[in-house]
Amino acid sequence: MNLPARVRQALNEALLPTEFERCACALLQARYPGLAAVEGGHDFGRDADIYFPHGDAKAGARGRLLVTTGDPVANVRTGLRRMQEEGLHADLVVVACSRPVDARTRRTLDRLCSGWGLPPAEVYGQEWFVSRLVRDAAWRRSLLGIEDRLEALLEAPLETPLTTSPRELVGREAELATLSTAVSSGQDVVLVGVPGVGKTRLTGQLGESVLYLGTASLHHLPDELQLTQPGAVIVDDAHAHLDGLRAVRQARQQTGLAFCVVATTWPDRLETVLGQLPGATVVAVPLLERPEMNTLVMAAGVGGHRARAAVLVQAAGRPGWAVTLCALLTGGQGGDVFSGRAHVDHVERHLREVTPSATVLDVLACVAALGGASAEDLYALAPLVAVAPAELSGLMEDLAHNGLVDSVQGTWQLQPALCAPLVARWFFTSPARRPWSTLTAAFPDQALDLASSVMSAAAISASPQARAQAEAWFRSLPAPTAWSVAMFGVVRQYGGLDLRAAETAVQAALNVVAAGREPAEISGRRHDLTGQAAVLQLIQGARQFLLPQAVDGLLSLAVGDKRRRHSTPEHPLRVLSDLAAMIDPDFGTSLDIRARLLPVVLGWLREHRGSIAHWCVATEAVAGIFSVEVSGNWPDPGTVDTITLAQGIDSADNLSGLLCLWGQVAQALDEETSHAGDIRCPPAALITLFETALGWIRLGLNEDLSAQQRCGAEGGILLLETLGPLLQRSPATAMRAQRDLARLRPRAEAVGYPLPDFDIDPDLDAFCEWASINFRGGREVAADGVFTRAQALAEKLTALGALAGVARFDELAEQATVVGDTASGHLTAGSMGDLMADPAAWYKAAEAAGNTLVLGAALRQWLGTLPGSVPLHVLRPALEDVSTRPAVVSAVLARGVIDEAGDAVISSLTAADAGLLEMLFRHEPDEIMRRLLVHRDPAVAASAAVSFSGIGADGAGPVLPPQWHAVWRRAIENLCLDQLPGHNQWRAGHVLAYVARHDPDTFESWFCRRLAGMTPRGWYRSPLPHDSDDLLSFLPRPHRLRLALSCIGLPLIGPSPLVHLVGSDIELAQQLLDEHAVPPERLVKALDGQRNTIVERLGPLLLERGVGAGRIAEAAAFNDLWWGDRSRMHAELLEYFTALADSVPALQTVAAAGRLQQQELLEQALERERAERIRGR
Repeated sequence: MNLPARVRQALNEALLPTEFERCACALLQARYPGLAAVEGGHDFGRDADIYFPHGDAKAGARGRLLVTTGDPVANVRTGLRRMQEEGLHADLVVVACSRPVDARTRRTLDRLCSGWGLPPAEVYGQEWFVSRLVRDAAWRRSLLGIEDRLEALLEAPLETPLTTSPRELVGREAELATLSTAVSSGQDVVLVGVPGVGKTRLTGQLGESVLYLGTASLHHLPDELQLTQPGAVIVDDAHAHLDGLRAVRQARQQTGLAFCVVATTWPDRLETVLGQLPGATVVAVPLLERPEMNTLVMAAGVGGHRARAAVLVQAAGRPGWAVTLCALLTGGQGGDVFSGRAHVDHVERHLREVTPSATVLDVLACVAALGGASAEDLYALAPLVAVAPAELSGLMEDLAHNGLVDSVQGTWQLQPALCAPLVARWFFTSPARRPWSTLTAAFPDQALDLASSVMSAAAISASPQARAQAEAWFRSLPAPTAWSVAMFGVVRQYGGLDLRAAETAVQAALNVVAAGREPAEISGRRHDLTGQAAVLQLIQGARQFLLPQAVDGLLSLAVGDKRRRHSTPEHPLRVLSDLAAMIDPDFGTSLDIRARLLPVVLGWLREHRGSIAHWCVATEAVAGIFSVEVSGNWPDPGTVDTITLAQGIDSADNLSGLLCLWGQVAQALDEETSHAGDIRCPPAALITLFETALGWIRLGLNEDLSAQQRCGAEGGILLLETLGPLLQRSPATAMRAQRDLARLRPRAEAVGYPLPDFDIDPDLDAFCEWASINFRGGREVAADGVFTRAQALAEKLTALGALAGVARFDELAEQATVVGDTASGHLTAGSMGDLMADPAAWYKAAEAAGNTLVLGAALRQWLGTLPGSVPLHVLRPALEDVSTRPAVVSAVLARGVIDEAGDAVISSLTAADAGLLEMLFRHEPDEIMRRLLVHRDPAVAASAAVSFSGIGADGAGPVLPPQWHAVWRRAIENLCLDQLPGHNQWRAGHVLAYVARHDPDTFESWFCRRLAGMTPRGWYRSPLPHDSDDLLSFLPRPHRLRLALSCIGLPLIGPSPLVHLVGSDIELAQQLLDEHAVPPERLVKALDGQRNTIVERLGPLLLERGVGAGRIAEAAAFNDLWWGDRSRMHAELLEYFTALADSVPALQTVAAAGRLQQQELLEQALERERAERIRGR
């Protein structure tokens, strides 16, 4: 048995406590120079006092050493209680124990100290004493009675590892193979990697023939080598044991043995180690990627989504750290892992090993508080931490080598998971290492960044100092209406601290929402950024705490919000429905959330029963609460770019619980109105609840006879019992219910499921026209039935007279909208027009009611029976009204006649009416078409110009007469795609393609006009339809020459027009260079992304004219449409340039430059993507 094992065994046996106390005080004296032992009998619960050097701590601060040979937790608990009884204060607890101290015990001690308002205990367990006693012969003899000396070669490392080693070696197959091959071939090896990455663990896989160099006297090293004959000697942390590394090499030369040396070191010490081990093979041990780390974490017994995410983020590719954190999680110390305190402990212990100075941690804490530090920040920070600026920059570079900080766009940033706990530990845990005020005074311009750090620290710690600082910051803010978006960002952090803070923040957000403000214009659109920030605060209050006032605020905001729910995640009703039907990756679904939301929604409804809009919002929220479906999505913590999408039916227990809550809804629907102006549940709101009932019914009709299916069947019956009588009150809701239930009736009858019948209004059935078609008798019979019913309804409505007929038509239209048939009534209105004896009276009634269908039918009948009899003063109000204007324009222009009405309508047309002209179908080139073609508004003229057949997109339009060609060209020259509606844009693209091939002069004129329109904005964007820039290549060379001269040098958004104007036309390029003195550099834009004949023909010419090979390679490699990993793009470009050197010898220099560029970019992309696979995105 070697000496470390004998010492370890002796420490496990009974020791004399007083002798161990003397030994601990002596050995710890080097680490705590101010340590003074306390005599037994007068110790009052402690074994030594620790006095801090002047200036290192607050005045009078004391550390207390507690030494034990038994249970350290019990010893600390008893010692702290006794010191309190004796009136002794402690600012730091140091524990010395002869027994092993595992991670769970350390966390228990830390929690115990935290309960006393103390920082985490500094613990020295058995392994620490083993490493000291094997070196200290005097205390080894005195305490343990062991006379032997420490061997220089050990079977295992003597130093205590900072982290636990994983049981299984995961993801290190390549590194282990490289290491084993080098060792078996007798090569020296340097293993390099950041702390905690598993270098020592890797050396443990080399077999039994390897030994570790200890720290004992090396005088007997040659003898031990001769005796043991190792295959390899491992020098762990060789940068700290350079003398030992040199001694091993000298002993190898002296003895003539053939063993190899394996040294481990950190990235920033690699050169130093290689200087002592020349010719060694360097084997990098990189951080493990997320999939391997995830496998390791799962194997350690941690499978929860949040737990895995916390470990993977904090370990950041270090297996040793991950296994230690997993041990804490499985040992019941999850709070320390999720808060980041355990992570800080790892880093703090590591930095104590690296340097005895507290400056490193001080710098890291300040950088963490600032959210990152630029070079300017470091310069300002240097005097604060009493370090020279140059030395501070070097310190950050060393920390970057060790993986604790990263340089992101010129800013040093600490690992995100480390920032908040380190700030809490350093600034807000008594005794504070640094006053927070020193940082706020030194960086007044970064007040919000510092406030954000305070909130993060307060969120993960129980520090009263951090919480007090957070409260002080919030109280210092101006009135909420004066808050900026950035302030709201910090306020959201404050609102996440606890329920009281959330209530305060939500109330402030409600004040901001209620105040209103003038929206700001950004990129041509108006945005209320402050209002949006306030809404985010309400969303957070609802999601995190289910605050009633936050839910009320969201419901009020939802009134009038017509945005689509599925594409607007921040829509208030989308937020509430997602919250109610959420699947949590760890906890599944929750009935409690629905049960707490429902009374809030119903309470809001009782206060807002006066409008249909409020009813619709409330019932949609209720529908979300009672939805049988649940869904959720979350990123996979173990795999980058993998998202889990979960959707299904809630559990039977939750569905059964939901049905118990339905009585509250039934009561709210049945309540009588209590305030003036209140209304009963309107049809539109009732339909939303009926659709929810359909979800339960469909579940109940499922063939799977599960508990969920039985709940669905029960729920469908229960909901229809409440909703059935309410649905029958309105013809619209009755028809909608009957129609939807008809689709389910065959399945329901097959299984004996009772579905109610509803009485249908025959007028509404006829009004819905094609939506009510029944094909049982055949398609033709069904179509005839639609026309017959529409004609009968038209006769019935016409017989009522103009006023009553329009009123009934409006009533049916409103009911049809509730049914879901928003396009109904066209056949009925058309038939009514033919039956109108007094179309003028019908026109006036329809205009007064805003009924566009009847107004259009009446106007067509009026103009058809009495041409020229419609006075302009009668027509103009409807023409100026946005809602009735389409009907007037369509009715007047459909006749093809230019009279007073036609002239007035055509003269009033603007670009906003272009969509109406898209539906104007002409078969002959009449006067209406000519007037539109010469219209003063370019959008109107262009809409007419693109509707002729035989030009571009062949269609059903009229043929362009020869005498109209001149005016048609002028209309095309003024064509602007952005002013045209969608379908006409497609037609315009085909017309431009026709013009480019057959009328280049017109195309050139059109393009020049578009260029002139771009002058005010100062940059070029292609005026052609999407993917149509190649039309420029169809122009004759003179036209392309003139356009190229106009486009050269323009700032660009998107591809350059020179790509197709010049392209592979060498003669044109030479003409531009020679006759027009265009600088060759300006033509490089013609090569952008052109890895084809263009670069093969134009490239040599530009190369000959002095353009650099690298510039040409950059242009050819340009790719702004790539989607996916950038490394794959650069790899493909590398292959392209490799092949280019052989296919085009004249471009060999370009190919070489391209290969160098792409190789460098490929390496950067691989490094960036690997970092993402390690740390996530």
